[in-house]
Amino acid sequence: MDLRKFLYKGDDLGVTFKEDGTTKIKVWAPNVKNIILNLYSKYDSQRLIFSKNMTKLEEDVWSIILKERETGYLNLDKFFYDFKVKHFDGTEKYALDPYAKSMASFSPDEDIDNIGRGAIISMDSEEAGKKPTSIGISNLGSPTDMVAYEIHIRDFTIGINMKDAGTFKAFYEYDKGIEHLKELGVTHVQFLPIQNYFTVDEGNKKYNELGSSYNWGYDPHNYFTPEGWLAADAENPYGRIKELRNLVNKLHENGIGVIMDVVYNHTYNWDIFENLTPGSYYRMFGESISGGTGAGPTLESRNPMVRKLIIDSIRFFIDEYGIDGFRFDLMGFIDIETMIEIRKAVGDNIILQGEAWNFTDLPINEAPVKGHIANYPHRINLAVFNDSTRDSYLGKIHEKGFVQGNYDFPITDICRAGIIGNIIDYYNKSVSIDLYHRFAYSPNETLQYLSIHDGFTLWDKINLSYDGTMIERARLVKFSLGMLFTSQGKVIIQGGTEIGLTKPLGDRQQPKDPESDRAHTSEFINFDDDIGNITHYHENSYSSSDFVNKIRWRRKENALFKGINDYCSGLIKLRRCANAFRYSTSENIKKGLKFILVDDFNAYRVIAYTLDNTIEYNYGAGIERIPYSKFLVVHNASFETLNLKDEEFLEGMDILVDSGNAGITPIKDTEIVVKDGSLAITGNTTVVLGVRE
Repeated sequence: MDLRKFLYKGDDLGVTFKEDGTTKIKVWAPNVKNIILNLYSKYDSQRLIFSKNMTKLEEDVWSIILKERETGYLNLDKFFYDFKVKHFDGTEKYALDPYAKSMASFSPDEDIDNIGRGAIISMDSEEAGKKPTSIGISNLGSPTDMVAYEIHIRDFTIGINMKDAGTFKAFYEYDKGIEHLKELGVTHVQFLPIQNYFTVDEGNKKYNELGSSYNWGYDPHNYFTPEGWLAADAENPYGRIKELRNLVNKLHENGIGVIMDVVYNHTYNWDIFENLTPGSYYRMFGESISGGTGAGPTLESRNPMVRKLIIDSIRFFIDEYGIDGFRFDLMGFIDIETMIEIRKAVGDNIILQGEAWNFTDLPINEAPVKGHIANYPHRINLAVFNDSTRDSYLGKIHEKGFVQGNYDFPITDICRAGIIGNIIDYYNKSVSIDLYHRFAYSPNETLQYLSIHDGFTLWDKINLSYDGTMIERARLVKFSLGMLFTSQGKVIIQGGTEIGLTKPLGDRQQPKDPESDRAHTSEFINFDDDIGNITHYHENSYSSSDFVNKIRWRRKENALFKGINDYCSGLIKLRRCANAFRYSTSENIKKGLKFILVDDFNAYRVIAYTLDNTIEYNYGAGIERIPYSKFLVVHNASFETLNLKDEEFLEGMDILVDSGNAGITPIKDTEIVVKDGSLAITGNTTVVLGVRE
């Protein structure tokens, strides 16, 4: 069936409350024989109280108007519904409305009819809470001013002794946590998926130290409903709506934007859409549905009605929840035209970023993947997660990177590509020219990171790859952060990185962990004083216990981790107060960033460059520019103090970053020595020097 001709342009799919008191429900479903609307009690989502055939209209839209004289109820607010669909092959399936704005509390089981039920609600109801207004990038001086903080809603509070821990409600009530984010200086939080997902029991929210009733949310169920497992009240279909709105409002009140991680590339299983309308939502190869993502059936974003669903969902979360940006999971499976249409639909104020690994089931000229320069949708401010930076700075998976002293060719050259934001048209013999590492037309297309939810945390990566004491490891963590925050482009950190986030899998958790083989150890392990003698650390904890995944806030009280937190906060403040660390255009990077020491004996274990701080004046609200005309940045990956010589090393320069401290205030007590033409820099250190105006 050629679905390119199917496009319903109306904006009334799902539930609509009509002025005459009736309720209208519409659903798009080609290629089916009949649809029955089933209505369930507001007090018991399992109790069927009414059924009626829907009417097929033009453009394969099915509709029904529910009236009091038929249902026996004057007001259907908070009642539940689903569809019973008769297919042309004679089979009958239960289906969930793709446009359901809330749902009955859901628990997965083996019942083949357990597909979930939508809730009849109005987003304008007082029970839905105060509607937030999106701030987008209005709190930034420019798109590259963004410093995002990735966090799972549950992880943020599940380790705290408070009521409703692990929920939207607990997040916005945890004032100490909100204050931490403000003090750290992040501009946005990025939530792991909060759209309804399939494999968790929404009624089971208790702290779980050993089991695996946990999920990150990359198993999509419905694209309009907030996840009930993350809500203190999932029984009332307004509970999850109000709680999410309250959380967004609370963050906005504190000057912090909100980015959603969205999973439009696949669903958990094919029943979610195939039950409703076979062959209409998923990418087909002949008679087979693509499973190219490895995580579930691939959505066919090139079908106009699937593209409409995606865009309608995104617009819904902007309009109804005030969301400020979106991170696209496995973006390579969403076609380029859809990404362009999304940008058109949301305007320039909304953040868009995604995974653009060279991994897709689309023809390569239709896939937005990193390293295929001619095909990627440039010039629409769409950033990609930059694994080139992560892998060269820290090392890929189990390997060592520049930070741990691996400066074999071409590691250092790839690091320099990260320093310039991986733009394609910067010319210097010391910078890698590999197209995979030089993919960006503009720095706003580069999202720099060291760790994220999948993969080792920064602390665990250093622990597994470096043989050193806790103090020595903390030094390498600071060195890593120094490199990250002095690199061009946008920046994101994994929540908890600033206090030594760790994902330990202990002997007690191991037997029940479904991915225990993804927890690793090494000969370099040095037991973490804070968590005891645990030898294995997880790199894919999507279904691990709360013990593995939680933020360990008490680490902030440990002097070692408090030092990392203060260092990270100081780097963020320096970056935001000095435009030179985040130029907004490629032209300004080429004009303002100059590498030095590229012919020096130490050229492969030292990266050094100057930055002109007079080129741009783009600062966010409440951010004041610091009075420096020029900066000099030096990264020493060796394990020894080096004496470097260059005419740029001028006596009298302020030292703003060394191995122990970072910020906008000159450091007085430091091992760094600057004399005319000479710099003594300690090992494993980032140094930032400033020339006052």
